[in-house]
Amino acid sequence: ATLTPRGAFTMPERSNSAEDPQSSYFKAKNAALRLLSYRSRSEKEVQRRLQGRFTKDSIDRTVSNLRDQGLLDDVSFTKNWREQREKSKPRGPAVIRQELQRLGVDQEIIRETLSDFDTSSNAYRAGSKYATKLSLDNSAVFKRKLGSFLQRRGFQGEVLSQTVERLWRELLNPLDGCVDSEGQYNQTEEFYTP
Repeated sequence: ATLTPRGAFTMPERSNSAEDPQSSYFKAKNAALRLLSYRSRSEKEVQRRLQGRFTKDSIDRTVSNLRDQGLLDDVSFTKNWREQREKSKPRGPAVIRQELQRLGVDQEIIRETLSDFDTSSNAYRAGSKYATKLSLDNSAVFKRKLGSFLQRRGFQGEVLSQTVERLWRELLNPLDGCVDSEGQYNQTEEFYTP
């Protein structure tokens, strides 16, 4: 490290070409394991994060080794990504597809993961909490705001309009819509007991 005229320290630049290939591989693998300790990642995401810091050969060996150990698996990663989205932040299939593409997941894996995606259920979950915060004074304003909210989350067309209409009806008359006091949809018959 050297001291600059302004009092800051600068580190000497690393030379990946002069570094021992085995040492570079172990460093790349440790860096990849550190990345994976925070959350699962796609293969491309790990490769991108290691680029520029390690040799191509070290990165390729690291990714191959982690894949063989089952620590890098794009199919498992996309399923987990989808499940987390459905649980915590419901989004439409188009938005989830874009997120996974950005993370470098193969189109075929994305298509297979989203093949049985329940868009209606996710749209309802995404909109139900937000809908309870909206005023019921004006139907047009309620529907416009909720529709925009759901559209920003990747829901479109018939699913969007049906969800907006359903939430409007349920909030106007909670007993007819089977909505409990927390705004959650309740499909059990016990809700109706006199």
